[in-house]
Amino acid sequence: MSGAARKEWVDARIADLLPVPYFHVVFTLPPAVAEIAFQNKAVVYALLMRISAETLQTIAANSKWLGAEVGVTAVLHP
Repeated sequence: MSGAARKEWVDARIADLLPVPYFHVVFTLPPAVAEIAFQNKAVVYALLMRISAETLQTIAANSKWLGAEVGVTAVLHP
């Protein structure tokens, strides 16, 4: 992708964003769990997605941290 095309693509993505703060959070699996996940992808990755979303929502709801209800968009990057 050329510099101009990349800038156009990024500008279009920025235009899609809501005017609210965004945070990028990464959850990783330890190597031993990653080995299990390799053999049981559907089960382990479904658990990872559900548990990571629940964790973020629980922490955000705590008034010590944010005291808010949050939404989560999750993407699996194997």
